[in-house]
This record gives sequence, C-alpha cells and structure tokens, in this order.
Amino acid sequence: MKVKNQLKKRDLMFLFIGVAAGVLVMTLFIHFGHRSQEVLHVTGDTIRYSDGSAYYGVVDEALVPNGYGVKVVSGDVRYAGVWNDGILANGTMVKGDSVYRGEFRNLQPDGFGRLELPDSDIFIGRWSKGHKSGVGKRTLRGGIVEFGRWNADTLETVNPFRIGDLVFGMDISRFQHSIDWTNLHLRSDSLGRVAKNGWEKGIESKFFTNKSLKYYQPVQFVFMKSTDGAYQTDPFYYRNIKSARSSNLIVGVYHFLRFEPVEEQIDNFIANVDMVRGDLPPVLDIEDDNRDHALTTHTDEYVAMALRWLQAIEQHYGVRPLIYMSKNTFLKYADGTGLEKYNKWIANYNKSAEDPGIDDWLFWQFSCTGSVGGIQYKDKSHVDMDVFNGNINQLKDFIDNSWE
Repeated sequence: MKVKNQLKKRDLMFLFIGVAAGVLVMTLFIHFGHRSQEVLHVTGDTIRYSDGSAYYGVVDEALVPNGYGVKVVSGDVRYAGVWNDGILANGTMVKGDSVYRGEFRNLQPDGFGRLELPDSDIFIGRWSKGHKSGVGKRTLRGGIVEFGRWNADTLETVNPFRIGDLVFGMDISRFQHSIDWTNLHLRSDSLGRVAKNGWEKGIESKFFTNKSLKYYQPVQFVFMKSTDGAYQTDPFYYRNIKSARSSNLIVGVYHFLRFEPVEEQIDNFIANVDMVRGDLPPVLDIEDDNRDHALTTHTDEYVAMALRWLQAIEQHYGVRPLIYMSKNTFLKYADGTGLEKYNKWIANYNKSAEDPGIDDWLFWQFSCTGSVGGIQYKDKSHVDMDVFNGNINQLKDFIDNSWE
C-alpha cells in the first residue's frame, strides 16, 4: 500500500510537470506567433528561426534578444549591437563587403549613420527605410566629395565644385541650446563660398559671398567651449563633445582664460577634457574679460598666466595648443611675449575680405552672426563661423603632425 501511494504521488508530480511544460510551450507559441519568425531551436544563448536566420547573444526568459548579440540573416548579412525586446535601434550591419554603423528601424538603416563601401566610398548622413534621405556627405575614390540633400539615394542638387578646397567649421558654447547634429550644413554658391552674415554685406572673397546660395557646404570641424576660469564647465560641453564625435566631425576644445588662479584653471580643463588623437589641439581663449578687464589692467600677469596654461596643457596632453585672439588683441598684447609662437585662431569680422589681417593664421573666425542649418536660435544667438587656411587634406596633415 505504501508503494502504491508513492507511485500515485510520483504520477501526479509528472502530470503536473507535463501540464506546466505544455502551458509554457503554448505561451511561447502564442508569444512568437505574433512575430515574423518562429523559434525552431534554442541552445544556450543561440536562437535559430524558421527562416534560416540565427541570433547569438543575450536573451531574456521569454527567449527574446535583450542585450548585446549578433543576428545572422544569411551568409553575408549580419547585425550586431545591443537589442531591446528584440529590436536593434543602433548598431552595426555587415552586408557583403559593406559596413553600416548607425540607427536602424526594422533592421534597415533609418536615422543617422555611416556606410563604408569597398574602394573608399563612404556616406555619412541621414537614412530613411534603407535609403539615403536627407543631409549627407559621400566621399568617393580619389577624394571627390558630394554633399547636399539626398532623396531615395539620389543627390538632389549636385555641387559643381570640390568641397575639399574650402574647409568651414563653427564654434559653439552654452548659447547654442538646440543642435541637430545630423542636419548641419552651410548654404553656398556654385564656388563653395558661404554667406558671411556679418556687418560687411557687400564683401566678396574666395570664402564668402552675398549672391544666390543654392548649394550646400558641410560643417567639417567644430570648436566647443569646455571650461571657463578656475571652476566653471560649459553646461553643454559633454553633450556637444559626444554628439560631434558621433557625427564624424573634427573636434576642437577651448578654455576661456579668467583672471583667476591659473593652476586651478589648468586642473579644471584637465579634469573635464579627454583629448584623443585626431582631435584638433586644445585652444586657449585669450580676451579682455568684461568682468575685470584684466588683459588691459594687469597685462604682464595675464600674459604670464596664459603662457603657464599653454605650457602645462602641452606637457599633459603631448600636443602644442592653439591660441584664440581677436586681431586687435593679438597685435596689441601678444606680439613679442611668446604667445606669437603658437598657432593662431584669429577673430576678425569686418576688416578684410581675404584674411583676418594676421600673418601665419591657421583658423579665421570671420563671422559671429552666422546661420548654420541644424541649429535653432534663441534670444538672437547666432553661430560663430570659421574657415581653415587650407584644404581638408592639409587640415588632416596638420592634426596628424600635431600629435607626433
């Protein structure tokens, strides 16, 4: 009798386990029945689907990809990244010899992304349902660059010039509240000259014009404010540096020098700024501060602070910094002090059409009232616009040589 009771208990236990397993299988069937693929087999962290695709990576208790994983659709198509409830929103797609990195929707490029094809064909820009759609830049073999607005993989207006001959950028700080990094562009004429938008409306030069602007120029570099004096950090710096790098822009970072303890200013910059090879050298912004006018009232001490900051930053990062000054400030306070030995980023808005009025300039901030597509304006805050003294290859060579 005791043995029979034990058998009955064992049979009931197996019956219970069988029912539970049946419920689980039915639940999974219903769960995946609403999906386009049916789960055929699961082994460890591998899921194989009825359409021949397979997923390798982290799954949740319902066998849904949740975490980092790789999905192989066919022999030459695979997706990698962090999945959320079975959806890949941002990651990498390898298709044959091409590699796409960026945003997805339904496993199609959708949003902002970078596509690299064989033979150095690279497209960086907006996508919609797997097609180039929106502002984008394509670099072809031989260095030819096409930039503008794309529609269904076609460039709507082909720019009749080589973009690499002119290299424009911008500099930003807390005044630029809203930036669409995937839509940055400048308006230009057929020669690539952009609108100056400054006080001299009639000036024409090889860089800017006031004629009809039917074409696009890319923003290829961006300087951004990181720190201010001994204690302040720009509130948008971390957002800006992350977004600029993910948008494949050349990045430069600057510190605003105050008449405050210089060692604390050095520490403030180092604590907040991680420079990497490929960035522009760090920049020291030297101005006559409206708070105390230290440059005019304590000139020698202020210049000594600037030289100390530049020396310490070069020693820490292993790259020689730049200085930013207006033309008049440079001529009055920098010449003969040691500051003139540094590469120069000069601000001059209304005195010259061809250059900022300083020899050996590297960058020229030619407007403080620029208009950049992708940036919304608040409280009449415009964008500082800059140009490099050379073409894009010369800019890249300068950066590479700076970090040697």
